[in-house]
Amino acid sequence: MPPASSRNRTSLSRLGRMQIAFLIVSSLVICGMIGAAVFTISAEELFGDMGETDEGDLANFQDPSQDLIAEQQTVVAENPDDLEETLLLANLLGNSGRLSEAIPLFERAISLAPGDAEARVSFARALADGGMAADAELQFIRALELDPRHQAAHYYLAELYRMSTTPRTDEAIVHYRQATEIDPSTLIGERAATQLASLGGSTPTGSPPATPS
Repeated sequence: MPPASSRNRTSLSRLGRMQIAFLIVSSLVICGMIGAAVFTISAEELFGDMGETDEGDLANFQDPSQDLIAEQQTVVAENPDDLEETLLLANLLGNSGRLSEAIPLFERAISLAPGDAEARVSFARALADGGMAADAELQFIRALELDPRHQAAHYYLAELYRMSTTPRTDEAIVHYRQATEIDPSTLIGERAATQLASLGGSTPTGSPPATPS
């Protein structure tokens, strides 16, 4: 058995890696949710005059998440049945534009925990971001079959419907409404309420009329 100091260092290293990965994934989630509030800043305003930028510096630039992905790939190779580690790697790859590599990992995660709604929501979001709308819809629906009150599943399914090539507004309203009703105090609940109001959907289309008291 390794000495306690060695085990502690390993645990701290893993904790630090997980925290960094969580921050990367969380920042991408938040950025995606505030798309309605995007504003434009020119490169010159943000970085100043780039006329003297060394092209070699740009060519040698490496996405810092790549080192984290490489480390996580090693962890998953050593722990192929670890759901948390597998999902973390899948999310990192998906958020880095490497969906073809992420899909088998999401599928493995679902096979490890077929009743885990969160895994399916993560998979669905990656598929949606990759333009695979029909597959994303299927995973969102399966997640809601497992957990009908999964707020994020309702919200992102509504987003998928709203942004379809032919917007499916009525269906979007239904799911924005449900996301709002689950918990209006969360960031997702607030965003759902905003979208619902913008669509004029105070009452979901197709809902049964209230029964008189």
